[in-house]
Amino acid sequence: MPLYTYVAVYKDSSYIAQKRRSNYQGFSDWIEALPAGLQKKAAPSMYAGFEPVPNRKNVWRRTQTIDDSELVVIAIQTDS
Repeated sequence: MPLYTYVAVYKDSSYIAQKRRSNYQGFSDWIEALPAGLQKKAAPSMYAGFEPVPNRKNVWRRTQTIDDSELVVIAIQTDS
């Protein structure tokens, strides 16, 4: 199974998680790296919105607004 690296950025802080999965989407791996309060706010839509990053291979991005700030999550297939 490929290794995926998830980088989440929110209010000038970054959070990193890595897991081996069959695909980058449909798992809560990235949200588990967030502080508990932010996890709770991000959870209702944690599986939605991943889109391929243009001109990049095996990189996906999603954004979500929480408390008037943007949470950006980037999923990268780190190896195969």
